[in-house]
Amino acid sequence: RKISLKVPLLGSSDSSANDYNSGNDEIERLRESASILRAQVITAQEALDSKRPSLVVGIMAAGRVEAVQYDNVADSCWEITYRFANEPESKLNQDPQQTQKKQARTFYSGKIPLQFRSDGYTSILNDSSSNIDDVQNSKKMATFEKVWGWDIESSTEDSLDYLLFSADVVLPPPIADSNNDAPTRDRFYFQARVDRTQSNKVSLQEGSITVKRNIESRTGGWWGLFRGADGILAEFRSVGEFRCRAIPLIGLCREERMK
Repeated sequence: RKISLKVPLLGSSDSSANDYNSGNDEIERLRESASILRAQVITAQEALDSKRPSLVVGIMAAGRVEAVQYDNVADSCWEITYRFANEPESKLNQDPQQTQKKQARTFYSGKIPLQFRSDGYTSILNDSSSNIDDVQNSKKMATFEKVWGWDIESSTEDSLDYLLFSADVVLPPPIADSNNDAPTRDRFYFQARVDRTQSNKVSLQEGSITVKRNIESRTGGWWGLFRGADGILAEFRSVGEFRCRAIPLIGLCREERMK
């Protein structure tokens, strides 16, 4: 004969059964709420993702359409991208003794925003992308201490207009004096051709950078008659080049920030 035994559940009672059922109902309700919330998050994320490409395309399109252009150099702003050396290439490379006396050439590159004001002065603009206030790199980068006034001159050689300005630049070690290891200052001269686009807007092209140096004298020959003229006769020597890109007026100039 088959005997079936019913073993009661531990602590089973009508009240405990009701508590168990109500607990299951609460868990199920929380699961449904979490599922609804998860669906809402997914829907919001999909909506956001669908808008991102159009926003990026819109920004890029606006950037292409709203290119900065100027009618005149006066009151125009430009980003100057430069690369120059501290010294010109020596003309005495064939003489080892003279070459050893020359400083080693060190190249510097970077960007600096400038404004060519209508009063003839030049302002260095406040831009976080430039290196003029980069404290971390100030010990190894060239620093534009001051940019002097600008002018436009017509060349007698090609009858074209050229923008001219100069800048006092601080060169860090190892260009410094070896005795005190202090930075040295030098004046560099900038020149760019002023062109006009088809819409008669200003364009600055073929920027060149020069520095003023004494004419190098060779030993012997007729130049020996002018040995005492060292430091009197000088010439402009090429040390680098730069490019100009028109930009909108950004921030304050350095002089206004220092007030």
